[in-house]
This record gives sequence, C-alpha cells and structure tokens, in this order.
Amino acid sequence: MLETYCNDDICKKILQRYIRVDSSQPKGNERDMVTVILDLLPEDVKYSIIEHTPDRQSLIVKIAGENPEGGVAFVGHIDTVPFGDCSSWKYHPLSAEEEDGKIYGRGASDMKGGVAAMTAVIQALLKYGKKPKSDLYFCFTADEENEGIGAVALSKSKELEGVSEFIIAEPSYEQIGVSEKGALWIKVCAKGKLSHSSRPEEGINAIEKLIKFYQKLTQFLDTDTQDKYLGHSTIAITKLQGGVSTNVVPDTAEMELDIRTLTNINHDDILHFVQQLIIDMERKDKGLQLDMTILNNRPAVGTKEDCEMVKHIAHIYQEMHMNPVIRGLMFYTDASQIIPSNPKPFVIMGPGDDKLAHQTNEYISVSSVTKMSKIYIKYLLEYFYEEDEK
Repeated sequence: MLETYCNDDICKKILQRYIRVDSSQPKGNERDMVTVILDLLPEDVKYSIIEHTPDRQSLIVKIAGENPEGGVAFVGHIDTVPFGDCSSWKYHPLSAEEEDGKIYGRGASDMKGGVAAMTAVIQALLKYGKKPKSDLYFCFTADEENEGIGAVALSKSKELEGVSEFIIAEPSYEQIGVSEKGALWIKVCAKGKLSHSSRPEEGINAIEKLIKFYQKLTQFLDTDTQDKYLGHSTIAITKLQGGVSTNVVPDTAEMELDIRTLTNINHDDILHFVQQLIIDMERKDKGLQLDMTILNNRPAVGTKEDCEMVKHIAHIYQEMHMNPVIRGLMFYTDASQIIPSNPKPFVIMGPGDDKLAHQTNEYISVSSVTKMSKIYIKYLLEYFYEEDEK
C-alpha cells in the first residue's frame, strides 16, 4: 500500500501545487489553499470549513471510523511568512522549481511539505478504502505565522472532542518532537522628561528606564533551570528605539522583548511581576510613565517521552529502519494554542529541516515528504486499523 498510494511523484505534484499558491502573511489568503486542497481530494470527502474572514479559512478533513472516540488529529498550517526580497532568491518563491530532488519556494519546509504529506496520507487512506477503528482528522489551519486564528478556532471546535492525540506536521528534520518552548512577546513604552544632556539629572531618561526595566525582569526570570531537550528559558531585547539628538535626554522610548520559556514557567507570573515592576518604577520616579502591551503569548507545551504515543511512533521508526531521535523545538507551533485547552498527548514531527524555515531559498527534499507520509500511514495502519488490515 505504501508504494502504491504514496510515492515521490505523488508527493512532488502535491507539494508544487501548494507552493505555487501565495498564502504569505500578512494577507494569508488561505481560502485559496483550501480550494486547492479540496481539489486534490474526492468530491465525497467529508470536511468542514472554518470561516475567519472573507479571504481566510481553515479546513478539517475527516475520515470517519467505527468509533468517534480515541482518534488522532493531524495539524498543519497553510500560511507562510512573507517572501522578503524576491531578487535575492535563486528561484522565485512561488515557482516551486526542482533541483537535485529538492523543491524550492516560500513555505517549502515551513510547512507546505508537512501539509503535502498530510494530503498524500488522506489520498492513500481513501484509496485503501478500509474504515479505521476511530475517527481520523486532518486539520489545515490559517494564520499560524501571526496570531494563530486557525489554531484558536480549532481548539474551540467540538468536532475534535473525541481525539486522543495530535500530530503536528511541522518540519522537525524527520525527528520526534515532544516539547516546544513558549513565547511571550511584550512591548514596553516609556515616557519621561526631556532635558539637556549636559544636565541629565534634570530629565527622566526614557531609554535608561527601559534598560533598567529589562535588567529587573531578567533577574526575575528563571534562566537557570535546564530542560533535557529545550535548554533554558531566555529573554532578548529585539527592539529598542528612542531619542531625538545626541545632546538631548530622551523623554520617550519603546522596547520589545522576546521571552522564550520552559514548561516550568507560568506566563501569568511573569506578567504579574511586570505589572508590579511598572508600579514600583513609577512610584520611585515621579513623572515616569510605563505602558506594557502583550504582542504574543503562547505557553510552552510538552509530552512525556515515555507515553504510549511516543513509544508507538518510535516503534514505527524502528520498523522502517530509522533512528527514533527524540527532541524539543525552540520555536512554537499550533500546539501552543491547541494543547492547553485540549491536554492530550502530541508530537511534532514532519518533513524538512526546521533550520530552513523563514530563510531565503527555502527548500525541502521530496524524499523527506514521501518518507514522512509513509511513517504517518504506517502508524495509522498499525494502531488505528484492525489487525487484518495492516
């Protein structure tokens, strides 16, 4: 079945069609991707569409099983980041050109390769024609690269209540991801008081106050705890601007911070500290005003590596003569917005090298897409179909 219904030629054709659809942020236009996905599936396939805006949709494809409980849901996002400077690309980001078994284009690795693998699996299972023991879902989400409106809607969908586990098909270098760091992005704006820089004591330096804010927050954040797969929590200044002239103490400034966290850190605790820190700093410096805005808030999530799901997937890898490498991911996925409200086992595993995500000349090997498609199919046949149907 694997060779008959899922091979390089099939996966390449799906992948190229997907890359040639412009679903880049900020517009997304995921409706166009949904149209193409459905065009590649039989007309009688069961699906539901989640409408977000006139041009943005998420899609859920269902293969009904004998039991609505205990199934698995695959999740993949169908938007991409912007192209950047197209002239710096070897091939146009929408060309899906092939070279040495690699397909180039925006989203090739992140993550139209994973979405292509999911589609190949749907096609294969429908052609196979057997009914699984439990319902199987294939979820194509909008807007993962921005606010995650697709994953948020999916997390609230009652359609997935019976699902017992999730597979996030993000690029993982074909390895088994069991955890991902959380992301808390905040912007802090400071308003102080102008003064001549020869008399800085007469002003309130907005830039200096933001630096002090950063130092206090860094001291509070636990960056010592080490995780086996994720390392430690981090905080980075990613934007700092203010000032009008070298000889003027700046009265306004703004700073953006990217905080990446382990599962031992509760983002609410960080935000509570920030609010208290603002109160304390404003009390000590009369005339200082600090305002904080949350730009992104996604908790760290993880699955125990000794859970049955991970053991079963590792077994499939071994059967296919692959080394089941367990890892964590430094970036966030749709899991950050699905798992907190659907606390089920999950893994992040998909085709492609995650290091190529968002890069110029992004590409993916067709063989990687095919390989992961076969892993997905074999896993489903092994654990979600009857014994005599494997």
